[in-house]
Amino acid sequence: MKKLSFFCMTATMIFVLLSSCLAKEPSTDNKGKWGVSLSASGLSNLGIGLYQGGIGVKHWCSNGFALKSILGFGGERSVIQGYQGYTDNKTNKGNISLNFGTEFHFAQESNFSPYFYTGLNLTNSATTYYNSIPTSNPPSGTWKKRHTSTNSIGLDVAIGLEYLFSEHFSLSGEYQIGLSYQINKEARYYVAGPGVTEITRSPSRRSTTFGAKTSSLILTVYF
Repeated sequence: MKKLSFFCMTATMIFVLLSSCLAKEPSTDNKGKWGVSLSASGLSNLGIGLYQGGIGVKHWCSNGFALKSILGFGGERSVIQGYQGYTDNKTNKGNISLNFGTEFHFAQESNFSPYFYTGLNLTNSATTYYNSIPTSNPPSGTWKKRHTSTNSIGLDVAIGLEYLFSEHFSLSGEYQIGLSYQINKEARYYVAGPGVTEITRSPSRRSTTFGAKTSSLILTVYF
């Protein structure tokens, strides 16, 4: 997935650069424009960790103010092959998010436009761990799977820079921090046996986090 993320971002940049070479000088009159945005995140750690992409819409209410919303999705899978007679040790991660907010642009007459973003996000993420256990007659009480999930709502702020290559294409880079309230759940699955319950669920845990989230590269096509 990391290779896919790198390939997509590289292809996007090449595509935009070629478009800019062939395009007319872009107009800075953005009021009323609609755009479709494609994003790739995770750049703050050079692509290490959870892949995150997204698609959304953007609308300019004036030359210096825009509304945008992005549906984000991500995933990662890792497998460690088990010894002979044992299952593989696997980890599956995934998330989906809905982000919507506002952009305030400071250089309204320039193709380079720094901006300040504020928004709200709703996120659901889940991770499933599969333990390596004997394939035949595993001992009762051994945990075989652990599933954790997190639902969160948060407020985000970001600083960014959008460059308008043409009237129809722009490329933005932004760095985001956020404050989020989370509800965490966990369930463990065991090999059933005498006195052993197959599923145990931990009480929900609530937490609040604040800090840097991620960097993003965003391509927007306007029409």
